[in-house]
This record gives sequence, structure tokens and C-alpha cells, in this order.
Amino acid sequence: MSEREPLRVGALTFSDELFDNGYPAGQSPCSCASQCCEGGVNIDLREQEVILAHQDQIARQMDETQTRDVSAWFEKEIQEDADYPSGYSVGTEVHGDKCVFLDKMGRCAIQLAAVAEGLDRWAWKPMYCVLYPIEISEGMVSFNPMLQGEQQCCSVRKAFQIPLFMACRAEIVHLIGEEGFAALEEHYRNRETQLCSGNSRI
Repeated sequence: MSEREPLRVGALTFSDELFDNGYPAGQSPCSCASQCCEGGVNIDLREQEVILAHQDQIARQMDETQTRDVSAWFEKEIQEDADYPSGYSVGTEVHGDKCVFLDKMGRCAIQLAAVAEGLDRWAWKPMYCVLYPIEISEGMVSFNPMLQGEQQCCSVRKAFQIPLFMACRAEIVHLIGEEGFAALEEHYRNRETQLCSGNSRI
């Protein structure tokens, strides 16, 4: 672990993993295989409300491998979870061996619907889905290794050209804004300056 204090931005702490790992040139989470969401995801109850408020637009983007039956979109059990703004989460259902919102081409119907309405691609999309392979757990923003070594888009390396936080710039800006991301950039520059001055990264 680093001897430096971890970076905090607002109520969130950012793990050293975001700065100590990354991608070779030409690789990034943008080359998404959609395997991360095949088993469904947990989302905030408020995000569920947003999705249900736009169910007609979302249903129009679904193909024959998906179900437009809104009652089959979410699990029935609601869970307490402090990592979600409302304090509660609910899981999306699996339909046809994939998340109910995932079409046969691996595209998210929620994102497609927002774009079709002329909105930002992530206007209605749950934060977990936007951030992956970055996750938030107990207030810590870090790397989720679930598909490490299995999917190129979700696998990071210690030898890299693009640090993880930079490869996920748009996603992190979506989470904490441009000013918050600037704090991450400054933190990384300071780390690299110390490293070049002979300080160890561990």
C-alpha cells in the first residue's frame, strides 16, 4: 500500500488502484464485450424510478431477445445498501441469459432510449453500469476485478501507457464532475513526480 494519504473528493475516497494500474495503448474499457452486465446489476431505487418513468421509450429500443413486460424487469427483493444514495438497491432481472436491458448486440436499451430522445447517453443509465470496471464500495472508488484476465476491456496491468482513471475519464467525470477529475489528475502528477524523484510506489 502507498504511504501517502488516499485521495478524497467529497465523500468518496479514491483507491491507489486507479493510479497504479492501467491499459496498454489502444486498449480501454471502451472496447466493451458487455459480459459484465450479463448477470444483471444492482441499481439504486431512485434509478429504478427513472427507468420506470421512461419505460415506454426503453421498451421501444428492445429487440426480440428481450421482454417488454415491465413487471419482469426487476427483482422483487429490495436490499439495504449504504453505497447507494437512497440507501436501498434492487437488482435487474436476467432474461435469455443476460440482463433484461441488454439486446442481442450487447447494447443497453436504457442508453439507446436516452440517445433516441436526444439526451446524454447516460441520462437514465444506472451509475453502476456507467462506472464498471470501476466500482464504489463502502465509500471507496476502486477497480472491480470480476473479469480481470477474462475480458480485455475489464483487465488492467501494472505496466501501462494509460492509467485506469484516465481511461475512464468520462465515467469519473459523470460521477464527480470536471473539478473532481482535475483533483485526480493533480494527485497523479504529484505521485509521478515523487516516483521520478526516487520514491517507491509501494
